[in-house]
Amino acid sequence: MEFKKHVQVRKEKFGTVIFETLKEKVFVTNPTGAEIIERLKDKKTPDAIIAELASQYGVAADVIADDVNCFINKLVQQEVLSV
Repeated sequence: MEFKKHVQVRKEKFGTVIFETLKEKVFVTNPTGAEIIERLKDKKTPDAIIAELASQYGVAADVIADDVNCFINKLVQQEVLSV
């Protein structure tokens, strides 16, 4: 998975700003979304991201798996992330 060429990602104090330059759409995430995005930028798989966040927050992977996968799927649906 990687961000498309026409997408710019910028980390901010409150999370991350994603700018899709072709359609001029802006998406803003919270700090948890920013952590997922940073891991996607590092070319990590969804399963690796889930495992890392579960370990970081001390929760079971199955507790956060749906949220992480839903977040990633929304990025794909909004055409900012390619699979």
